[in-house]
Amino acid sequence: MPPYEVQSVALIEIGSRKQFFVDDYLIESMSDCTTVLNRAEKVEHNPIVRPEHPWEGNDVGMGHVMWDDEQGLFTMRYSTTKWAVSQGDGEVIVEGEGAGRTCLATSRDGIHWEKPVVGEVEFEGSKDNNILPPEWLMGYTYRDPNATDQAKRYRGHVRTGDTKSPGMTFDLYFSPDFKTWTPYEHNPIIDTSPRIGRWGPTDFMGWDPIRRKYAVHMENCLHRRAPLGKRLIGRSESDDGIEWSEPETILLPDRLDPSDTEFYDLMVSAYEGMYVGLLWIFSTTNMTHHPEAVFSRDGIHYRRDYRRPFIERGSNPADFDSVSLYADAPIVHGGQIFTYYTGRNWRSPETLMELGDRSKGAIGLAVTRLDGFVSVDGTKGRATDVPPGRGQIAEYSELVTRSFGFTGSELHLNVQAALQQWGAGPCEIRVEVLEPNHAYIDGYEFDDADPITTDSIDHLASWKGSSDLSRFEGKTIKLRFYFKNAKLYSFRFR
Repeated sequence: MPPYEVQSVALIEIGSRKQFFVDDYLIESMSDCTTVLNRAEKVEHNPIVRPEHPWEGNDVGMGHVMWDDEQGLFTMRYSTTKWAVSQGDGEVIVEGEGAGRTCLATSRDGIHWEKPVVGEVEFEGSKDNNILPPEWLMGYTYRDPNATDQAKRYRGHVRTGDTKSPGMTFDLYFSPDFKTWTPYEHNPIIDTSPRIGRWGPTDFMGWDPIRRKYAVHMENCLHRRAPLGKRLIGRSESDDGIEWSEPETILLPDRLDPSDTEFYDLMVSAYEGMYVGLLWIFSTTNMTHHPEAVFSRDGIHYRRDYRRPFIERGSNPADFDSVSLYADAPIVHGGQIFTYYTGRNWRSPETLMELGDRSKGAIGLAVTRLDGFVSVDGTKGRATDVPPGRGQIAEYSELVTRSFGFTGSELHLNVQAALQQWGAGPCEIRVEVLEPNHAYIDGYEFDDADPITTDSIDHLASWKGSSDLSRFEGKTIKLRFYFKNAKLYSFRFR
């Protein structure tokens, strides 16, 4: 067979970026396999932060989680409230004592949390607590990677206005240390009252490294309802985080959603060149919330191929997250993906009154394997038309990519071997390198490929002991994955 000599410029250039299977962007064909959403798994000791002290009331909720490289520490700012319910003038009245109080929790691993003594705020005659002083706090915060002035290393936003206001405003603040905040001299940077009306639940994504804009997502129905009479999700952008575009709707319920489905908020992370969003699904009939994983390549068009909870609500009514589960944007750390969330076993004032002391509000954590949002799951194949001399291939599922060009000299795979509870046999994955017209390349066929049989987030593919693919760099190829009893999450070239 002649050496591979194709020199054509690829229509798709993937460089050295990770490639996922959340859509068919790079998938040409699949046989005896399917794409699967992998739900995040709750840690066994959930909730990870719960009300324990008098100053925490009977409810704690997610605020802001951030990894500090300098200290090697996660920090969490969380809200505390003591809910009180009363009946008056034919309606249930809910009051939150201590609402607006914020506390600090810290963690070395992001899983086990402590509540250190801050010693700044007095509570019932003592400063022996983890309450943060009000001057340290901003409502919507993020680290600004574009900051050249260290005094503006962090940005925070404070909102004014509520459900009874005709609109709302957002003020911008800067901080060097997440404690001392200086207001922007021309606040407010956003005023929704003249034309837009009020926003619903809002999340400042901060700097979007893909579209290279600052971004904010919100419930974009002006709280007066919008097309279809439902809550929708909008996006606004800014070049500098000061002058913002008018929000445009990017997600709304469709004919495949139950009629009572509305969208409450969208928490977005830029993940390896893609957008991973956790869409808060609100069922207005049973008053529940859960997050649905959605994916986008441009930040505007989101795919909702997996319409099931990314994190399931608690199945027991006594579970702290049995009714409402408000998930934050995923955080990647140490080869895992952490999704923190606020869980409650109530949503309406009436339910809160009915539960009384049995009402719960706490912070949970669900963990996902690195790149583990969606996998291609394969079992033994059922091929009947097998080329001569390649009969063993009938035992494998297959995935063939579209043609692409790449940068690098090695192929790395994220693969999970079959779990025993699947009732599956041994895992095996082999990779063929093909010409754009599917022609085989000598030395990179099925029998040349060294089998991968174990679980790893970073397997190195090889052929007869060699992993060197530098001869294909700058050329156009396809990959054919043969696999059985395995989950394939991602691949990349390095």
